[in-house]
Amino acid sequence: MSAEPYRVHVVVDPHYGERIRRLPLGEPAWVLDSTENYPVILAIWKERTLNQFSGITSFKFDAGAQPDDWLIAELWTIDIHHGEYSHDPPYSVLNVVGVEWSEKIQDELSKFGFFQHETTPEGFVARRDLNQERPACE
Repeated sequence: MSAEPYRVHVVVDPHYGERIRRLPLGEPAWVLDSTENYPVILAIWKERTLNQFSGITSFKFDAGAQPDDWLIAELWTIDIHHGEYSHDPPYSVLNVVGVEWSEKIQDELSKFGFFQHETTPEGFVARRDLNQERPACE
């Protein structure tokens, strides 16, 4: 088991574009599949050797919804790919770009054991204690 916390990045900013390249190498990122983001995602896929634990996954979104909805819609899938059944250690840090912390997001993230957060200039970082038992799924 690694001593470093396992961090996953989630970008729900449809205009993030070239800034995707600034995401840390070696850490997984889930990026909104928008017209500005997708060409950059494709270029990175061609330029780098990536895998599910260090690469970029693009995801579709409902253009009629809001960034908090886009994030919430992906949480279960992210958890399946980076949680305790897929990775040791499971992710314990979620760096979210493109949406501010809200009570709605807090309610959803608490289902995954994320009870701490801090605001960042581009969104927020949520953390969970892996030694604490996760809440039962609804």
